[in-house]
Formats: sequence, structure tokens, C-alpha cells
Amino acid sequence: MAVRFQRQSPLLAFVGVVLIGGIRGVLASHRVSGLDPFIGAVIGMAVGAAAVTCLVVLEPALILTVAMILSVFSGNWGNMGIPIPLDRIAVACGIATALIRSVRDEEGPRIRPVHWLMLLLVLYAVASAAWSNTLTQHQPLFALLDRLGFVPFLLFLIAPVAFKTPEQRRILAIGLVFLGAYLGLMALFEDVHATSLVWPSYINNQTIGITFGRSRGPFLEAGANGLAMFDCMAAAAITLPYWQGRPKLRAAVIGVMILCAAGILFTLTRQVWVGAAIGAVVAMLSNRRLRRYLPGLAVVTVVAVVGALAFVPGLQNSINARTNDQSSVWDRLNSDAAALRMVEARPALGFGWGEFGTDSTPYYRLASTYPLSTINVAHNMPLSNAAELGLVGLALWIVVLLLGIVAPTLGRAPPAVEPWRLALIAIAIAWFVQANLSPLDYAFDNYMIWLWAGIVVGGRERRASVHEPAVATRVPSLSAA
Repeated sequence: MAVRFQRQSPLLAFVGVVLIGGIRGVLASHRVSGLDPFIGAVIGMAVGAAAVTCLVVLEPALILTVAMILSVFSGNWGNMGIPIPLDRIAVACGIATALIRSVRDEEGPRIRPVHWLMLLLVLYAVASAAWSNTLTQHQPLFALLDRLGFVPFLLFLIAPVAFKTPEQRRILAIGLVFLGAYLGLMALFEDVHATSLVWPSYINNQTIGITFGRSRGPFLEAGANGLAMFDCMAAAAITLPYWQGRPKLRAAVIGVMILCAAGILFTLTRQVWVGAAIGAVVAMLSNRRLRRYLPGLAVVTVVAVVGALAFVPGLQNSINARTNDQSSVWDRLNSDAAALRMVEARPALGFGWGEFGTDSTPYYRLASTYPLSTINVAHNMPLSNAAELGLVGLALWIVVLLLGIVAPTLGRAPPAVEPWRLALIAIAIAWFVQANLSPLDYAFDNYMIWLWAGIVVGGRERRASVHEPAVATRVPSLSAA
């Protein structure tokens, strides 16, 4: 029976994805004006068929890399006139292909204790959402999928089998370099107001998204955009040894890193600046070879910032305005205080998943030293989880973070995976800073941290192959990060 299932699994995957695409097309047709449900179903099935056709010849690593790139547009496909969430189809195809091929090759994902805790956390959150009647609501549902999150945990599960070889990891790293070039250029174009060069054009629409006027990219939020560019910088640093003997390509990759660093500055988002700086410094301090590069990196950073302030029109005024702006600080203080009062009111099980936006109003208070301007928006992921899931859910979430993200960073990894471990330290710190100062609901940022952690977990447990290139051991390349 197992052999029969393995032989039929590609056909079953084909039928399943086509049907899912058709259903998604029908659902999307109701949200897009003028789109006939039948046409939507045809489009959905065509996309599904094309996706599964690609599965026959493409590596799961390539599919998942494409999915990560497409996820920067997650939630905004309708703004581009595309009724189908291409990123979610690609993620589903990548996960399914990795699982099917691992079963076929009898190298399925290794189930660890952290996976059972992840499953328990998701089931707990689903039960909480069902109890509070938010399971079918759009925002709580996608927060459950992307932020908590069901999809990131699946990526963590399959990353060790999808990116088990140096070649597969190289696909992801190079893909993120191209993504970094795109995000960095868009950040630059936004900052210099070259709106005709910004793509997609919905980025220029100030009626959608938030943080308009700052480099917010396809996310429509500057913090998520800055964190994504930092991830791409880390990936670019990992690829530098790939280009030994190719100075032009190496210079291009360094250029992408500089572009992303400038883009982070252009986001005018303080938590991104702080998270990126702390993440890079701690990662370099974690490796003896990299410590000697810290003074040079500090000098280069200061020169780059001074140069940007001198040559980019209006940047200094924008930075001064942002650093002196206290309104966002007041919003965070107010929402954090409200979340703590909610935890005090219902400490064990919380108010229910997705209920902060509706149940937090009575828990806001007017402080004596700062105003109350906005309500019902959580600016702190741990506190919002505590308010909605209670201390039980918060404790489970923290244990999952410690086992899934923190534990893989401890101690040296095999030489080929050591750069990924150091990069994980950097992006995990940046992610955690962002999580404590924003809702962090964006798919890419949550996908990447867990996918990256899964790669490091798998690499630490897999003995380095004798076929891995020697350049993979050159940790000092991370100094540019």
C-alpha cells in the first residue's frame, strides 16, 4: 500500500492543487469586481495545473525559493489585478513536493519534540479561535496561518529535507540576493520620489497600507520591508564565497548589500535600525574570526550613513522628524499597557485568538504623561499573544521559540552550515526586536525566520558531505553583513 501511495502521490497532488486552485478562483471572483466565477475557476485551475507541472521537473528548494520571493506581495495580489494568491500556491506546492519526494526517497522529515509542541500550540490557538468565533474571520485566520503560525511551522518541518545539500541552500541564498536587489531599488526609488520607477504601482497609493512616505516596498509597511532587506543582506553575505575568482559578481553582491543597508535607512523605522544593528554585532561577536572585522564595519557604516545624509535630498530632515516623533512611542506604550491589563483580567486562557482588536477598548487608559491617540492595535506580538491566548498560550509559544529558533544558534555548526547559523543569530534578533514593537503580521518575515531555523537544524544534524565546496567553510564572508 505504501508503494502504491508513493506512485500515486504525484497524481493526487496534481488533482488536489488543481481543485484547490479552482476553489480559490471561485472565491476570488467574488472579491474582484467584474470577474465571472467560471473564469475565476478556470484561472485557478490553470495556475494549479501549471504549478503541478513545474513540480515534476523542479527542485522543492527552487519552488520554495520562488514562494519566498512571491510572499513579499502576500495580501496585495488584488492590488495588482491578480485574483489568485500566487505565493500561497507556491508555498503549498513547495511543501507538498518536499514531503512527497522525501517519502519516495525514504528520507522523510525527522519529527522532533519541538514539532509536537508546534502542533499543540496551533491546536490550542484553533480551539481559542473557535471558542471566540474568530476562526472564519479574515484577519484572525491569516494571523493564525502566518504570524503564529501554521505555515511557518510547516516550513520549519520541511526545510531540513528541502535544503539538505549545499546546492539547494545556494538556490535560496542567491534567490534572496535577487530579492534584495529588488527591495533595495524600490526603497531607493521611493525615497527619492521616483514614483514612475516604483513597481508594483500600488506602492504609490497612499490610500492603502500604512507608513506612506517612507520606504515601505510591496509590503505597504516600512518595518516589514526593512526586516526583509536585512534578511536579504544576511543571505548575500553567505553567497560571497560562491564568487571567488569572479570579482564582478562579487562586487555586484556587495552592491546589493549596500543597497539593502541604504534601504533599511530609508525605511525611517527605528526598530528596524536597532534590530539590524544589534543582530549584526551579536552575530559577528559569536565568531572569533568575525570579531576583528567589527571596527572596520563600524567605520564603513558611519561613512555610509554620513554620505547618505549628505547626498540624498531630504533624508536628514526625514530622519530628524522620525527620531523626534513620539506618537508611535505613545501608541506602543498605550497598547502594551492595555494588553497587560487584559492579561491581568484573564491570565490563564486569555480573551480568545483574534480578539484584541474588539475586546481591548475598555482596557485603555489615558496616561498622565502622554496622550491616547489610537486603540485596538497591538504593537507587541508577545503581549498580544498573552492577551489573546493567556499565559498558557504565551508559555507554549515561548518554549517553541526557544527550541525552534534559539537552540539552533547555540554552539558551532558544521563548517558548511556555520554561516547560516551566524546569519540566523542576526535575523532572529532583528525579528524579535520587530516582534516586540509591531504586530509583525507579514508573511515573508515570519516565513523566513522559521525556514532559516529549519535549515540550520537540519544542517547541524547532517554530517558535512565530502562533496561540499571548500568555500562553504569561509565564515569571514559574513563580516559584510
